[in-house]
Amino acid sequence: MRATAYFLSAVLTGAFFGAPALLRPAQGAGHPVVIDVGGDVLPESSWQDPVEVDHLFDGMKVEFDRADLVFVNLEEPITTSNSVTPYKNPAAVGAGLDFVLRARNPHIAEALRDSGIGLVGLANNHMMDYTGAGLADTLAGLQSAGLPAVGAGLEPDAERAYIFEKDGVKVALLAFSDVVPTNYEATPTLAGVASSQDNARLVNAVLEARKEADSVVLMIHWGGQGDHRIIPRQRELARVAAEAGCDAIVGMHPHVLQGIEYFGRVPVFYSIGNFAFPSSNSAKRECILVRLIFRPKRLARVELVPVEISPSGAPSVARGGEASLICSHLDRVCQPFNTAIQGGKLVKAPPRKALVYCEAKRASGHS
Repeated sequence: MRATAYFLSAVLTGAFFGAPALLRPAQGAGHPVVIDVGGDVLPESSWQDPVEVDHLFDGMKVEFDRADLVFVNLEEPITTSNSVTPYKNPAAVGAGLDFVLRARNPHIAEALRDSGIGLVGLANNHMMDYTGAGLADTLAGLQSAGLPAVGAGLEPDAERAYIFEKDGVKVALLAFSDVVPTNYEATPTLAGVASSQDNARLVNAVLEARKEADSVVLMIHWGGQGDHRIIPRQRELARVAAEAGCDAIVGMHPHVLQGIEYFGRVPVFYSIGNFAFPSSNSAKRECILVRLIFRPKRLARVELVPVEISPSGAPSVARGGEASLICSHLDRVCQPFNTAIQGGKLVKAPPRKALVYCEAKRASGHS
């Protein structure tokens, strides 16, 4: 008999619902709309042989099938271009302090789509590693596969939300990066990624998104590498985004779990970790799938699904002892914030220890 998966639920009304309950709405309430948000996806890497991308997400199929939309960050361009960026330090790349990434397999976009992923974010510090040519190839491949993307292109297109509408629920989804190497930022004349380094541009994008939808979800690339502590900039930008009108903020880029904080009713996931990312580091193979459950005009509930990643980069729902371990680690990084993991639930709670920031003031452009 298969072990039961752990589901962590942050219920804004104070009640607890397990995973099956989200499929049984109250009579007359209509069906909820479920949006799953996953972290960094790296289908190919320079440090391991290519994976069988058609089966990369087999371990997530049951969860993906429960969602109306699955939204992930595509961490690299899909291109055969050799137009390598001149803006990353070759010495840093050679020393493994930074990376120039790309995936060559042209089938990746179709494989992501067929796995159940319905939207990809492109706003990160690698999408321009093969310059505008690599981004253009990526956008063309995604379009050919019928897989929508947000967070890259020409300004203002890069900063425009994807609108998902179903059963009376209308949600705007944005992707921005606060980790922006030189000349990676989208401008009106040069394609690039949506940058949040100017707070006003992020605020404007959120305000525009709210004109088109009842709820706004922000996927954001930020923070320091490999550190469970946040940097001050993350908290500053989280407050800016929440006050602008975001209903949920989901962060990635640190490659490890970071804490969760509420700004009023707005949950901020500082880092949900990787999602499909090869690594020999066990901390980088623990992550969370964020499940956002919407009713008309509101985010009704949040559930978190603990996920473990194989060394080759394939995610699967964590079960048994591994799920308990991820929950324990998540609770630990939540201690400086107003949340805790108690009895299998994400709950609001007074901070249990002082917040100590990571020393970096703003994240670098590293992987």
